Amino acid sequence: MKGLLIKDFKIIMNQKRFLFLYLAIAIILSFSMDSSFLVSYIPMVGMLLILSTISYDFNDEGFSFLMTMPIKPGDYAVGKYVFSILGVTAVWVVSVVLQFASFYIRKLPFSLSETVMVDVSMLALFVLIISFMIPIDIKYTPDKGRIVMFIIFGFVMAFAVAGKGLAEFVSNKLGIILFTGPNPFENLSPVFFVIGLFAICIIALAISMVISIRIMQKREF
Repeated sequence: MKGLLIKDFKIIMNQKRFLFLYLAIAIILSFSMDSSFLVSYIPMVGMLLILSTISYDFNDEGFSFLMTMPIKPGDYAVGKYVFSILGVTAVWVVSVVLQFASFYIRKLPFSLSETVMVDVSMLALFVLIISFMIPIDIKYTPDKGRIVMFIIFGFVMAFAVAGKGLAEFVSNKLGIILFTGPNPFENLSPVFFVIGLFAICIIALAISMVISIRIMQKREF
């Protein structure tokens, strides 16, 4: 496991020029863009960079070489989750630090509770994306995995737009309001909100990890 983490870390560090450019852009954006953009853009690019390590493992029979080491196929899957979560969390922490530095230097007013809830929500979102992407990348190779991801998200977005359009049509033409009542999240405690988010993330990660381990165990090397 330790060897797999070191391997992925060295792959990331071999892209030093991109990392320096990425950091420079992040610093510039931290003082010119909206703070919520920081905690979405920076972790997103970091997540894509981290997931790109799977591509390196597919190149030049990388998987076959890795399986000659004293590791099991399931160890590779678990190691990829550990590295991805640690990496995304580290990048997220950097984005949050830049965000609050921007608040302080630019003297911008902000609500601490709302900011923390938004930041934590972004971290949870990227963890969920990781849970979704790793099994696809391992199964279909990262290039095909991106295509599968765009197709699935395309269907989800189309379904959401169609649902919204249907609700507006029914409301305007027939006078029937499909969704009524107060917003259930309006008075939700930030503590319960964070606990609920991470509970969902843990469940998603557990299911995703089981799927990835089974994919690796069935793969022929």
